[in-house]
Amino acid sequence: MDDLYLKKDKISYDLVISKLNSWYTTIKKNMIDDAEKMKSEIEFLLQDIQENQDVLLYYQLLEFRHELMLIYLKSKDVEDVQATYEILKEKEGSLTNMLEYYYFFFVGMYEFRRKELESAISAYNMAETKLSEVEDELERAEFYFKVSEVYYYMKQTYFSLNYAKRAIKIYRKYNIDDERILHCRFIVAGNLIDTLNYENAIHELVRGLRDAKRIGKRYLIATFHMNLGIVYRGINKYNLSVLFLRNALAVFQEENHIFMCKTLFNLSHVLAQKGEADKALLYFEKGNMIALWNKDYEYQAKFKLLKGLYFSNEDVSLINEALDYFESKKLFADIEEYAKEVADFFYQKGKSLLANEYYRKVIAARNEIRKGEIIHEEKND
Repeated sequence: MDDLYLKKDKISYDLVISKLNSWYTTIKKNMIDDAEKMKSEIEFLLQDIQENQDVLLYYQLLEFRHELMLIYLKSKDVEDVQATYEILKEKEGSLTNMLEYYYFFFVGMYEFRRKELESAISAYNMAETKLSEVEDELERAEFYFKVSEVYYYMKQTYFSLNYAKRAIKIYRKYNIDDERILHCRFIVAGNLIDTLNYENAIHELVRGLRDAKRIGKRYLIATFHMNLGIVYRGINKYNLSVLFLRNALAVFQEENHIFMCKTLFNLSHVLAQKGEADKALLYFEKGNMIALWNKDYEYQAKFKLLKGLYFSNEDVSLINEALDYFESKKLFADIEEYAKEVADFFYQKGKSLLANEYYRKVIAARNEIRKGEIIHEEKND
């Protein structure tokens, strides 16, 4: 940072903007150490240009985006960034041009991390109205990927794949073959799973795993392992599922990655389905503790559902509490998946009336998903 110790009259706005742009690039690439270093350098420079509000706003927006990166990579509590969000929200009406685009784009990411999916889509829709002002095609690809991610969680397969493919098209145009395109592969594979196209989903993930190993990003390798574990659980290949999930967990535990909780949940889930309740309970207890510690309400609900189904003598009240949480967040894809598992579970136990109650929840969730498709089709038209 020695080269930054310039005289006040020699510090130019161009230098600061260049540094801010570089900082944003490191954030998008999830380069934590480089991003932290650049943040410190910029904070030093900002001491001498306090009068330029646009520069300061750009810094605040990128600081918000920086914190969102840490939520994803370092299990930072999403509520820790609420204060930053509230400060930016007060300035919403005064933002113009690219600053307004960044605001709505980053708010969409924030709402997605909070699992407020409708709010995330609303913010992304606002950002998309400003997308014509974004000259950088790679920035547009970043936007398309983030939108595809939300639509995937909403099980809006057509829209999710459409946006993911737009992002991939741009990345290929610029010969981008790094983690950004691999993140798109996760979305493509996830949508293939949702359409029960397991063979192509596995092909996509294996191909991505090979590329992740070539790039050498351990958390990406682990993420592909985790997703392969989830796919194999879905097609009842439990031993393969456990193998891939344990490989993923070893990395996520070492790096304290946000996916540690998700991996523990899936390990507990597959082992419970496999009939190995004692092993499953060990992962359940650890994962549930992490979900409580991190205030991860989504996975608190998912662990509650597992407990109700497998670890507490079929406690229907716990199952219903979990499904009620999913409904409150409009996580209809989760209701569809888990209510069906619960219904199948009770049907096999000969409890047809109870099973029918959960099959009705599956149908209701599917109707909500379809309703969402119609709404988004009308908006896009």
